[in-house]
Amino acid sequence: MRFALCLEVEMSYKVLALKYRPQTFEDVVGQKPITQALQNAIATKRVAHAYLFAGSRGVGKTSVARILAKALNCQEGPTPHPCGHCSFCQEIKDGISVDVLEIDGASNRGINEIRELRENVKYLPSKNKYKIYIIDEVHMLTTEAFNALLKTLEEPPPHVIFVFATTEPHKIPLTILSRCQRYDFKRIPSSSILDQLKKIASEEGMEVSDPGLHLIARQAQGSMRDAQSLLDQVFSFSGPKVSEEEVIEALGIIDRKILHETIQSLAEGNRERLLQIVEEVYTFGYDLKEFCGELAQLLRDLLVLKLLPQGPREASGLIDLPEEEIRDLAVQAEKFSREELHALFRALLAAHEEAARSAFPRLILEMTLTRVARRKPVLSVEEVLEKLQVMEERLLAGGVTAIPAPSLPAARAPAKRPAVPEEVEEAEEEAEEVPEAAGPAEEAGGETAGGLSGENQERWKEFVSFAKKKKPPFASLLEHGRPLILEESRLEVGYPEKSFYLERMQETDNLNFLRNLSQEFFKRNLRVKVTGVNPGALPRGPVPESPGEKKNSKREKEEETLNHPLVRDAINVFGGRVVEIKNR
Repeated sequence: MRFALCLEVEMSYKVLALKYRPQTFEDVVGQKPITQALQNAIATKRVAHAYLFAGSRGVGKTSVARILAKALNCQEGPTPHPCGHCSFCQEIKDGISVDVLEIDGASNRGINEIRELRENVKYLPSKNKYKIYIIDEVHMLTTEAFNALLKTLEEPPPHVIFVFATTEPHKIPLTILSRCQRYDFKRIPSSSILDQLKKIASEEGMEVSDPGLHLIARQAQGSMRDAQSLLDQVFSFSGPKVSEEEVIEALGIIDRKILHETIQSLAEGNRERLLQIVEEVYTFGYDLKEFCGELAQLLRDLLVLKLLPQGPREASGLIDLPEEEIRDLAVQAEKFSREELHALFRALLAAHEEAARSAFPRLILEMTLTRVARRKPVLSVEEVLEKLQVMEERLLAGGVTAIPAPSLPAARAPAKRPAVPEEVEEAEEEAEEVPEAAGPAEEAGGETAGGLSGENQERWKEFVSFAKKKKPPFASLLEHGRPLILEESRLEVGYPEKSFYLERMQETDNLNFLRNLSQEFFKRNLRVKVTGVNPGALPRGPVPESPGEKKNSKREKEEETLNHPLVRDAINVFGGRVVEIKNR
C-alpha cells in the first residue's frame, strides 16, 4: 500500500494593490469631483441607470464601480457611506455577490454574450436591491454587440444598473455614449501618490527614502495601481530600509544623476563624456529609447524653470520632482536659452522615435548627443532676422544683391519695433546737420571714425582687421561701431541707441572678448566701454580713396562678404545663390 502526503500551502500574502484597494468613496485618491457627484446622486435618489467611467489605467475606475455597487446594495442603503461590514458589502468586496456581475469586455465581446445578458436582466436580484453589471474594457465589444445592447441600455428594468469602464472612450459608439452618464477619471497627481505611498510604507513597517518614493511616484505616471505594484516590487527586493539606490536597482530605472550629468555635458559641449555616458547606459542594460525619453522630460522641466521667473518654489506644481532636485535644475537652466532647449528637445524627440524603429539605437543616440552638444548659441527668430539685415547691408555695400537697401535707422531698429517714416526722416536730417570738421574721414567698418587723430584712426582700422582674423562674426559687430575715444588707457566705442549691435556688444561675453582683444592688440590694459549714442551724432560720409584703391576695396568687400560665415550659413540653410546686378 502506498501513502501520499499532501501538504496544502495557503498563500496568505495579498499584494499591496489589492490590500489597499479603496473600499469607500472617501478612500479614493485624486478623484474627488467624481466621488462627490456619485455620493450626491445617491443621497438625492438621482442614480442613473448607466454610467461610463473613462480614464487611463490604475486611476480607480473599477474600484469606484464596486464602491457604487456597495453603496446601492448596502444593508443600510442606498447610502453615500456604505458600512462595509454587512454581508452584502462583504460579498461585493470579495467578488462573490450573485447580483454584482463583473464582465471582461475583451473576453465577452460577441453578440451571443450580449444576448445572454439581455435575457438575464429581466430577472429580479437574488438577494440585493439592485442587479449591477460592471463591464470592464467595454470598448472591446463588437459593433453588433453594441447594437444589441442599445435597447436594453436605453430602457433597462428599474432594478438594473450598468457601469462601463474603459481606457479608450473614443472607440465607443456615440449611440452608447448618449445613453450613459460619463465621468472622466484624471491621472492622479504625483503628490497624492507620494502621500499614499508614505502611508502604505508606514503601515507595512518599511522605511523608504523620500527620493526613492519620488522615483516610484514619477515612474507610475499617474496610476495608483502601478505605484503600489512598484512599491511591492521594491519591498520584495530590499530589507526594512529602502534607499534611493535600491529603488533604482530594483525597478531598473535610469539614475537621475546620469541624466543630470548628460545635461551638464551638453551645456559644456563635452562630447567625449557624452560618449562615455552612452556606453555606461548601454552596458548597464537601460533601454536607450527610454533614456531619450527621460532626457526629453528633463529638458521640458528646464524649460518650465526658464519660463517661470518666480523661481523653483513656484515651479514645484508643474514639475514632479523633489524640491532639492528642482533647485539643482534651476542652476542648470541658467546655462541654456529657451531656443537651445527647444532645439535639444526636438533632436532628442527625433532620436527617441528613430531609436524605436532602428536596430542600432546606440549609434543613433551617440550621433544625436555629439551633434547637439553646444558649441555656439542658438539664435532666436528675431536675432536671425537682425543678422539677415546685417548681411543685406554688407551685400549692398559690395553690390552683389538685388534686395532694396533700407535706410540706416530703419535697418538698425529692433525687429519688433520698426521705425516709422517720420522718425527715419528726422534721423537723416540730424545726421546731415553734424559738422564735417570733426577730423579726417577714415574707414572703420564702412563709415567714418570721427574726431580721432589720423594716427589713432589708422590704429582703429588695423584693430578691426586684427579682429577679423581672430573672430569674423565679432568683427562684423565691431565694424558697425565708431571709436569715440582711443587713448593710452581708454577705449570707448559708440553704437546707435536701441540698436541690435549695441545690445549684442553690451553682452558680457562680447565685452570680455573686446577687452582681451584690445589688450592683445594694443599691448596694454584699456578700460573698455560700449556706449549708445544718437544715430545722427555718429559721423558719416564716404572714405576718400584713389580710384584703384576704391576698385580693389570693392572687390575685397565682395569676397569678404561672400566668405562670411553668416552668409555661407544663410546660403546653405535657405538654398539660395548670390546674384550680381550690374545695372542698378
